[in-house]
Amino acid sequence: MRLVVLSDGDEARGFRLAGVDTIVCRTRADLDRALAERRGPDRVMLVSERVYRLAPRAIDAFQNRPGWPLLVVLPGAPEGGDA
Repeated sequence: MRLVVLSDGDEARGFRLAGVDTIVCRTRADLDRALAERRGPDRVMLVSERVYRLAPRAIDAFQNRPGWPLLVVLPGAPEGGDA
């Protein structure tokens, strides 16, 4: 299985340093393009909370389709915290 991370610029750097395939999504158009290009059952997709907030309905629909890759939304840092 292949791991793919959809993240904004800040979080993407850390995943890239670990050797993970990372797609930077700063806009809804970036997210739509990434979801369209990353189809396939051999993938696990991690989506940062910031990216999820760009289009929650689109990501939920992507997540609920049968035969699509496993998609997990990563929780963000608590409000006002850096952890």
